[in-house]
Amino acid sequence: MDGIDTAFFKAPVVVRRFQPDDLEAALEIDREVFGGYDPTIVSAFYEYHAGSTLVAEVSGIVAGFVLGFKHTPFEGRVFWLAVRPGFHSRGIGMRLMLEVLRTFRQMGALCATLEVRLSNKKAQSLYFMLGFRMIGLCPAYYSDGEAAIIMKLRL
Repeated sequence: MDGIDTAFFKAPVVVRRFQPDDLEAALEIDREVFGGYDPTIVSAFYEYHAGSTLVAEVSGIVAGFVLGFKHTPFEGRVFWLAVRPGFHSRGIGMRLMLEVLRTFRQMGALCATLEVRLSNKKAQSLYFMLGFRMIGLCPAYYSDGEAAIIMKLRL
């Protein structure tokens, strides 16, 4: 992000529904954060869970996204939250999470769940700030063998 003036970093963050034109940016973010998800997952979320598949945009640039879905009639699930590395520490993850949680409430969910890598302390901190609590640990959850913390929030 060299050569971008500081006004860019003060630009407002707009959270909106994911659109088909956002697919390439979402895949790029996934590669940048080493998510390694199959590209069809993002497009499937858009197709089947359009209301809870969101992006955060700053000055026309997709800075992050969240893939959420209604897991059961009363539970929303956050499948994947990713923020482009050059946009960390700007509240983008928080804004995306607040909006997907609001969407879950509108859909009738009473709680939200998610999994987070045991080593991802930054994400864990965000989720704790939002009120999520650890409800379990799933050993060897990720393909590289890392455990996941299972977290839940009452809406």
